[in-house]
Amino acid sequence: MPEPVHAYSCPLFWTEYEGHCYRYFPINKTWAEADLYCAEFSIGIRSAKLASIHSWQENVFVYDLVNSRVPGIPTDIWTGLNDLRQEGHFEWTDGSSYDYQYWDGSQPDDGIHSIPEEEDCVQIWYRHSSG
Repeated sequence: MPEPVHAYSCPLFWTEYEGHCYRYFPINKTWAEADLYCAEFSIGIRSAKLASIHSWQENVFVYDLVNSRVPGIPTDIWTGLNDLRQEGHFEWTDGSSYDYQYWDGSQPDDGIHSIPEEEDCVQIWYRHSSG
């Protein structure tokens, strides 16, 4: 859940990375529930959002943050990336640009093994790079 950091540091229990504050909540929620839950938290004058990821380094940071709280990173770690408004057109809930992607080789598959309308939201995925 990043939010820009201005002339203050991140609140207690939040971690700063490149001017944004992040926090992992180890609770089981659907994407919509997680999105609403994040919005209940304020950082400065803005509501928190699910994390938007814009680089490999930020992807690793978010993964490491979660893994430091829950070793062996659990499934269902939601990001703010989704195609709820227009199928196949991904956007971040914080309105930032969709300038980085790191999909699993078969993704996005629009739920070929489920109902397509049920796969509109994106979970974090990480694979260690050997290079």
